[in-house]
Amino acid sequence: MTDDAPSAARVPPAPTGTRNHPHQEDAARVTAETSPNDVAHTNSDDSGARTARSHLLIASILFLAGILAATFASLQLVLPNVATGLAVVTYGRMAPASRILITYGWAVPGLLGLGYYALAHITGSGVGRRVPATASLALIGLGAASGAVGVLLGLSSGISGQEAPIWARGLIAIGALLAAVATSSTARVSGDRLGTAGWYLTSAPLLLAASTILGLIPAPAGIPGAIMSSFVGSGVTLFLLTGSIGLLYFVFGRISGSDLTAPRHLAALGFWSLLLVWAFMNGTELIYSAAPDWLETITVSMAIGSFVPAIAIATDIGLMLRGRVAGIGDRASLRYAVVAALSLIAATGVNFLLTWRASSAIIGYSIWVQGLSVLIVLGGASFAIFAGHRVLNGGKAKGGSFHFASSTIALLVAAGALLVGGVLNGFSWAGGPASQKFPNYGGGWEVTTSTLAPVLWTFHFALMLYAVAQIVFLIRLGSRNDEVLPVPDHGDSYDLQFAGEPRYVTWRRLTRGVAAVWISALVFSVGLPILDTTDREPTLLADTARTYDEGSAAEIGRNLYIAQGCAECHSQEVRPVGTDVGLGAVSIAGDYAYENPVLRGTIRFGPDLMHVAGREDFAADAIAPHLQDPRVARPWSNMPSYSYLSQADLDTLAIYIQTLR
Repeated sequence: MTDDAPSAARVPPAPTGTRNHPHQEDAARVTAETSPNDVAHTNSDDSGARTARSHLLIASILFLAGILAATFASLQLVLPNVATGLAVVTYGRMAPASRILITYGWAVPGLLGLGYYALAHITGSGVGRRVPATASLALIGLGAASGAVGVLLGLSSGISGQEAPIWARGLIAIGALLAAVATSSTARVSGDRLGTAGWYLTSAPLLLAASTILGLIPAPAGIPGAIMSSFVGSGVTLFLLTGSIGLLYFVFGRISGSDLTAPRHLAALGFWSLLLVWAFMNGTELIYSAAPDWLETITVSMAIGSFVPAIAIATDIGLMLRGRVAGIGDRASLRYAVVAALSLIAATGVNFLLTWRASSAIIGYSIWVQGLSVLIVLGGASFAIFAGHRVLNGGKAKGGSFHFASSTIALLVAAGALLVGGVLNGFSWAGGPASQKFPNYGGGWEVTTSTLAPVLWTFHFALMLYAVAQIVFLIRLGSRNDEVLPVPDHGDSYDLQFAGEPRYVTWRRLTRGVAAVWISALVFSVGLPILDTTDREPTLLADTARTYDEGSAAEIGRNLYIAQGCAECHSQEVRPVGTDVGLGAVSIAGDYAYENPVLRGTIRFGPDLMHVAGREDFAADAIAPHLQDPRVARPWSNMPSYSYLSQADLDTLAIYIQTLR
């Protein structure tokens, strides 16, 4: 028996006592006429399985490389002298390189590959346009790998969330476009009965392609450019969410024997509401920033609204599984899928707190930001891929395994440490100005470093455990189960008494709806802020200090700042909140009028540098020596040594820092 035989055996009969849609009757007739002994698996499953396995192989290799890089980077935050003097392994380069590998090297091809498999099974056809699908994998894998290497070699773009060089991002964008073509071709074969999983899995590549292509367009200078890059990042996040949820719908439906193509009112509500609110969620990292206040208002409103799709989707899946969980034979896939679903639900709450102004004042710019990423990428997306992989390889009756246990424990510890640390992080900043005993910069930063040390050690060990688990996953990637696992009998179909018959979301309606939502979000979240000239005039600070003539020492120093990844640890923005009291004048849009890209940063492992040269303890002649060996004057510092830079480079980097006043 081949590895896909269990898949054929799991196609359930239509439930008795309920009204069948025409396509359900067709599916029941095909099922009755096809015996697992006669046909082990359909050509569509064959085509989808081969495509999925090739994607998973490449993705898993890049995933392991990314996790190992992230583990090493986390070690440098607590032992900054590790590998000191080696440019390619400093935290500022390793951290973004690891994100590129994990997001674009693992999550993107993993979700795309299993999406092909799921759609081929749902539609009963093979993968449409396999050549574009294969080319897509090659381009995205090459783009992720070369992008990470480029960042390690000091070729970072400096754009938040898009640090890979433009040629690497171009490869990923072309690959995403080809994936959208292949996915749409697969879905279009049976576009009138895609089912909930099909809606999500067809939409995800479209969103990825649109967002990555937008990221290739040169962004305007100043805050509008920061808003545009934030929108691109939110588009990639939306791809991760839609791809993960679509895969979860497929896994839950497949192992429980539910009809994968049945339309449901609640499922449609969850899909369209999630698409709408997360498409407009690009302002999460712009709360209390110099961006227009009305953009923050939209973001906060959407963060509140994000609970609507979370509740709708959770309820829909729960009702779909009602009465069937005990009879599911594939316990491994079930457990992976449950962890993925819980991670995405938790991410909804974590994102809300990061967006809500009262809580954002404390946890903004803290390691809470990393906690959100861990929940979405290492939790929701990764565990959805693990679940899909288990279904692909025939499932497993015993849910317990080293990989599942280790990955789950590591995820809980890593996310928990970052979220708790984010709160401690924020309150340590608030404590300085409130007590007037220490500032949030200079020598006063020792309080932050000592507060975060145990949290960062915990996070590092959690990543180590996660990395070990992924080594096991890669080794066992091809292991298959030929045992036919039981699928529960159909229980009573739930009916929430919505008015009218549920309508099918056809391929044409789906693609048009997704395009309309994304373009609307682009217009309101990017177009209008760019056209909004309020407070756009350059300030005196921008005219006198933050202007960098081409070829000047300050510009060369700024490029070095970008190449070394200094924005990974330092922000350049003073917010109108208590935690930023004493850092200098509150930042406004005009301060950044000439900067491209804007180096606002996302996390403060080191103090904010917006007005560093204007503070009382600043000494211009001490900057270069501090960069060369930070622990001479401050033994507690977790800043890496830049001793590998030439004296000329150290001097020009110091000149740039002197302009930050």
